[in-house]
Amino acid sequence: MARRLYSKPPLLSPLSFLLPTDEQTWLLQACLWSGKRGERAWSRWSAGIDDPARFLRQDKYGVKVLLPLLFDSLQHKDVFIDKEFQTYLRTAYLRDELRSRSYGRICRQVTKTFSRAGIPVVVLKGAALAETAYETAALQHAHYLDILIKIADFEPALRVLASLGFIRSTVRAGSEPQAIELVHESGLPLVLHRQLFRVPFYNVAMEEIWARSRIQTVSGAPTGLLSPADNLLHICGSVFDVESHESLRWVCDAWFVIKRYPDLNWKVLLDYGRRSPMALPLYLTLDYLVKAVDAPIPMDVLNGLCAAAAKAGSLEREVILFSVQTNPRGGLKRIIQNSGDWRTRALVLKWAFFPSPSYLRWVHEIRWSWLLPVYYVYRPLRYLVRYIWFSCWRFARYLRALLSEIGTSYKSSGPTVLP
Repeated sequence: MARRLYSKPPLLSPLSFLLPTDEQTWLLQACLWSGKRGERAWSRWSAGIDDPARFLRQDKYGVKVLLPLLFDSLQHKDVFIDKEFQTYLRTAYLRDELRSRSYGRICRQVTKTFSRAGIPVVVLKGAALAETAYETAALQHAHYLDILIKIADFEPALRVLASLGFIRSTVRAGSEPQAIELVHESGLPLVLHRQLFRVPFYNVAMEEIWARSRIQTVSGAPTGLLSPADNLLHICGSVFDVESHESLRWVCDAWFVIKRYPDLNWKVLLDYGRRSPMALPLYLTLDYLVKAVDAPIPMDVLNGLCAAAAKAGSLEREVILFSVQTNPRGGLKRIIQNSGDWRTRALVLKWAFFPSPSYLRWVHEIRWSWLLPVYYVYRPLRYLVRYIWFSCWRFARYLRALLSEIGTSYKSSGPTVLP
């Protein structure tokens, strides 16, 4: 295996905290690895948790989606699991097994109807991976039906879906301007996408992605799917996409795609990273998969992405910083705190106060260039006002808690009786 030849790209420290933590990585290893090393990973994760069922019920960091996979994995490991936790996992697995049947039935109905209407579509994410990458569909906890469609077919597609019992949702489909969410009469949400990523700068080769797509039987019906390489591109690129939902499922999705397709065309990912602003997100996610779960990714691909990420322009860095800022675990303060050196901190502060005009036009949807100077003044003032407001809010909350504690102490001690 080739050795890493390139220096690390910028912004690794403030971006890497969106990757799974050490504890989350142990749980992922327990789900994905077999044999002794999988058993060691489970022992390492469970050693610090008194009640695994209670911990997983809280679902703080998107771990609940791993329950079916964890149940299936632990059946083949020589580890001790108490009866209560076994019951909890088995119930989660059976529930997802029933859900996947209903999910597959609706997906089959949708794809068959689109095919009869002559509308080409590509099924994305869970619906595409559950049967093509995982051993059984129940192991992939998918609760959305994501469909990629060409812009020209958008209106006909809405009419087709209306005939199947889908109605427009009042919920906006994230920050993606060219996506519409609908809801089936059964309650299953469906999102129509005109692009693969929410960040428009990432969608640089949609025609090529459509050309590489293929037809494969899914849920008993011919279904349009991304190529394996494009599926992996979508999985890894979506981790740092704007307003991406926090979940560990992407690691499992990527792992099973790589495992199922040993002849995966890695040149597609490397070429896409070099041609688009996605080199840094792809490098971060693929590098994590190699180091954390021992994914068999060619080192020359990582080297190439690392070199491309090191040459990332200001817009590429700004877009991914914005993605981290909008993540539930992110925020400007968190980004600055995790900037390990002065050079990284300077890049972050430059983005916060003096971003590029292209970034401002995108993030604030500025149509007229003469408004740009206004936004350069507006941004630091907004940060200052928000900081003052939150500081006052925290102080007021602290003051209320202090007064409440004083009042409680006075009531419990009772009035003082003078002699």
